[in-house]
Amino acid sequence: MYRSSFCQFLALLFICNSLVARVGAAQTIRHYTDRVISAVNTTNALAATGSSPSSQATLAPPTLAGAAKLRLGFATNVPAGSTVGMMVNSGGVLVAAALSGLTINTYLSPSETPQQSIRLSSLLSLELLNSGTKAAEFKASKPFDHIELTAAGLLNAYSLGLQYVYADLVGPLPVELVAFTGRATPAGVQLSWQTASETNNHYFAVERAADGQAPSFAELGRVAGAGNSPSARRYQFTDAAPGTMGYYRLRQVDTDGQVHYSPTVVVRAAAGAPLTAYPSPATSTLLVASATGGRLQLLSARGELVRQYTVAAGQQPLDISSLPAGIYYLRNVATGQSTRFVKASD
Repeated sequence: MYRSSFCQFLALLFICNSLVARVGAAQTIRHYTDRVISAVNTTNALAATGSSPSSQATLAPPTLAGAAKLRLGFATNVPAGSTVGMMVNSGGVLVAAALSGLTINTYLSPSETPQQSIRLSSLLSLELLNSGTKAAEFKASKPFDHIELTAAGLLNAYSLGLQYVYADLVGPLPVELVAFTGRATPAGVQLSWQTASETNNHYFAVERAADGQAPSFAELGRVAGAGNSPSARRYQFTDAAPGTMGYYRLRQVDTDGQVHYSPTVVVRAAAGAPLTAYPSPATSTLLVASATGGRLQLLSARGELVRQYTVAAGQQPLDISSLPAGIYYLRNVATGQSTRFVKASD
């Protein structure tokens, strides 16, 4: 009864993990400003473009009159709904009155009417700004391609540092995976997957783990991707030496080095030819036949580890002449198969 229930559980687990729904067809791509549109009372304005945190532009509004402004441009339009942010710092000397005079405006060229206007005080508190470099983020309510930070003048002089500005745009995944399945065959575990489209796809790395935990996944092999393909593609890979239970996933690598992972599928390997050892009793030489080969453990009748061997698939002799007489077991570590034999006195 318990064996039947366990088998049903394994079958259900295999089915659930083999049916892969269309993997999310979108990903977040971070864009940074790439040019200075205009700068007023701002030093080192170009340092605020790109993504480097090691330098910054400094907005220093004149005392009482005037303001400091820095307008930067994105290479592409930022659509509504995108997350927009900037890394800013005050040098630890910003006062409350200055915070209310810090404004972010977005523009869609060629219009000079702000698409969105936000006070920095609604994104960051004075305490946060004065504690170091912080990210001020907001959701874009309208599309834009220029963004401007304005600092109004006060009775007391102050400055504001701007390291970089970014926008997280939702775009299509480089590879759209629509299926990833695995099945046990006499030749091993056959893994199959299909893509609906590919963009800059370098390769797929097939990974396996015995326990399904991320740190224990190891690469078995690689299958070259199609690079760029607008049409469906099918791929296969065979694990010729699977364990009793295998957890498999794909590590997809883009041409620029970015990595994406597939869902995990679970496959119980097909029962192969049994591990055998003969003659029994044996005196000096034991003939061992293994369908898969691998690491064998020699155990005493009490289950104690006596020796270990690494064997190839097929039949080969093992020297047991130095073993004391008694009952022993050979166990294949990968498959869990075992066999019993008797070592006779010389």
